[in-house]
Amino acid sequence: MIYIKRTALAVIIVSLVTVSGFFLFKKNEAETLILKSIEYQKSHKWDEYVELHNFDSEDKEHLLSFLKDSENQASKEGIHEIQDIKLVGMELTSDPEFWSKGDYVYDVLLDMKVLTPSDIYMNGISRHIFVLNKTSDGLKIETVYLDRLYEHK
Repeated sequence: MIYIKRTALAVIIVSLVTVSGFFLFKKNEAETLILKSIEYQKSHKWDEYVELHNFDSEDKEHLLSFLKDSENQASKEGIHEIQDIKLVGMELTSDPEFWSKGDYVYDVLLDMKVLTPSDIYMNGISRHIFVLNKTSDGLKIETVYLDRLYEHK
């Protein structure tokens, strides 16, 4: 009898964990997308990185051409300047300026180390506002704003 109770309890616990895990994934789909974007940038998985964004086919092709170009990579042009990138913080924005920009809008603090600082890529912690929208292809990153006022060196 005790064995049956333990087995039933184990089945209930596994079911609850599975169901709560499902809802947790759905709740954090936007965060997962942002984390993938950071990881794909860091590991230079450009095809995967571009697929996370809501670009039309022409823009995707143009961006992939730039990202995969060996001369751009060698000269550390644009996004290739990033030597390291780490997530410092992420939360739904509380900034009313951005509330209406997308289905999900997140404040993301990134700590970056870059070869040559520029207007877009800089050393230290900076605030990035990720705007995500639901599309026919699922949730996609619409745009990312850089809050230069937050920049720390």
